[in-house]
Amino acid sequence: MFRNDPQFACALEALDRGDFSNAEAVLGVLLESAEASDERAFLLNKRGVARIGLELRELARDDFREALAAHDGYAPALTNLGNLALESGDFEAAIAQYERAIANDAEYAIAVLNLGVAYKRAGRIDEAVRAFRRAQRLEQRARAPSASTFWPRARPR
Repeated sequence: MFRNDPQFACALEALDRGDFSNAEAVLGVLLESAEASDERAFLLNKRGVARIGLELRELARDDFREALAAHDGYAPALTNLGNLALESGDFEAAIAQYERAIANDAEYAIAVLNLGVAYKRAGRIDEAVRAFRRAQRLEQRARAPSASTFWPRARPR
């Protein structure tokens, strides 16, 4: 499992600090040994993000598409394809990608938020406001402490 690989932590840290070249290289090495489709989708999507940072948009687009080939409906890759469409001014294509991401993961707040941005830029203000409110609710729910925070399960004796 790549998540236990120290190189994986290094790749994520490199992405966080904006060292996209190092992140791309490490993610490429991890991809060579990734066999499970969900692992490949995750790593390809992250490498695509690194390539966006390197201004390699077409290679990033290829990574996002390959992630979808590995895991159809992978919401982060769909969202990133939507982001590329949004950046290029193709609001309807962006909206379609975000809606597809949400259809595959209704709790993916980033896709809902970006859908609101795309709606706003397309002049669909009412829909934008609804999407922003929904994204806010999803984010609040994700940050809310669970009941187990207050009432931990009893330990077996």
